[in-house]
Amino acid sequence: MEDPTSEDEGMSYDDASVLSVAVEDSPRARARQLQLRQNYRKLIDETQLNKEELVKPDSNGLMENIAKAHQLFKEVNETRGAALDSKFMTLAVTLGAQKTNLLQTDLVAFQPDEFIAKLVTCMGGTVSEEKDEIDIPENGWNVLGQKTATYFTSLTPALHPLLGAFEAIESGKTNRQATQRNKEKETAAKVQLPKELTNYKDDKKEATPEEIERVLHIINTFYKDDPSPIDYFELVVNPESYGHTIENIFHLAFLVKDGLVKIFLNENGLPVVEPVNIRSDDISPRKKGKKAKKANNQVIVSLSMDEWYSIIDAYQLKGKQPYIPSPGN
Repeated sequence: MEDPTSEDEGMSYDDASVLSVAVEDSPRARARQLQLRQNYRKLIDETQLNKEELVKPDSNGLMENIAKAHQLFKEVNETRGAALDSKFMTLAVTLGAQKTNLLQTDLVAFQPDEFIAKLVTCMGGTVSEEKDEIDIPENGWNVLGQKTATYFTSLTPALHPLLGAFEAIESGKTNRQATQRNKEKETAAKVQLPKELTNYKDDKKEATPEEIERVLHIINTFYKDDPSPIDYFELVVNPESYGHTIENIFHLAFLVKDGLVKIFLNENGLPVVEPVNIRSDDISPRKKGKKAKKANNQVIVSLSMDEWYSIIDAYQLKGKQPYIPSPGN
């Protein structure tokens, strides 16, 4: 497949220099992002551990943790870091709601005795606090009904037939059933069966096993360094090659089919990739898949070149080293 963005033609010396600097700085940038994600996880764990103390009305610990998260967010430039920030803010909002519920305001508390006294007064009765008695006149409830009737102005609809007499309904139903059966017979007569294929040749080709093993090894390596789900698009998209991006999607599909990795949506609704179980690389993915294979939901993934460009712009992947390098690099 021809690479639409190959750098063999049409790239100036300045563009190549910028790309070289971006690739050289990539390990340091990834190390900073890894440390940032570790700080986020530490902050989330501390908040979970001390949540009983943080929800107390006189505690300022929750605000201090939110301030720490704001400082960490200033250095976030990847979706994985943003996902951790979203996870922390969700936890902070939940704890903030619990802390609010613990506040004793008593501003809108319902007082049953006060409500009864007002209701009796509205009906023209009296409440004796000394004798703890309530006196309601005979027409008191009628008075209450007249005062509240203005708020219930809708009338109950009268009962009337919708389709006329019962005989007409039954006969009409019979005619409709007969017409429906006639239409089914006409439709069945017009159905034409497809011609049976007599010469069928299976020409499907499997992806190169070595490439599939290489993709699995890369996923396991990233997961060992940072045990959190990997963003699907950051993993498969090669910003310099549309053709290699399609190959990565194809190879990853075989790993999902064999049950070696799984793809699911995170709390932000973005697809992420995670290895099912990290094993030694001396066993081929096909042999591993026989043990780890489970029932999977299969979907069709399509990616046009316009969508490829949109993903590169949205994730700011231009000039960055791909997670899965091209073969031979």
